[in-house]
Amino acid sequence: MKPHILIVSLSMILLSANAVAASNYIDPAQKEIDQKHKALVAKYKKSCTANNKVSCLLEAKSKASDEVPNRGSVSYSKSQYGSLNKAQAKNKVKELVALYDKLDGQSSASWDGKITQRQIESEIKWIMSYRLDQSMPDIYTAKMYVGASLN
Repeated sequence: MKPHILIVSLSMILLSANAVAASNYIDPAQKEIDQKHKALVAKYKKSCTANNKVSCLLEAKSKASDEVPNRGSVSYSKSQYGSLNKAQAKNKVKELVALYDKLDGQSSASWDGKITQRQIESEIKWIMSYRLDQSMPDIYTAKMYVGASLN
């Protein structure tokens, strides 16, 4: 076998392995939230007075999210990161940037504990804005702030 073909084949295998790892990532905090949501949705659906099942489901999901906020929401960010000092906030942004990169190429399927890059970026933006006094942050300014690669 020619060396360049072997290198290309090996690279493809490694890239595929990374994609599979990201496609099934389960976040422990979001998994707990998802489990609580299921119980709350069932509870709220039972007490729904609307005659439309879809309306009851949407209302139940909304109430569950209000009671137990999802990762990436403003409520979640305030409760989890609101008391961080600047050093803790910078370390948390660094952790979240690493998680954001880990989620690249994630499957579009749904499962308990799934988080998305959008959710993580939302948390990063909240911390950057409210704990680190950065105006108009995005994932690239966050990466530069913590010295991470811009890939």
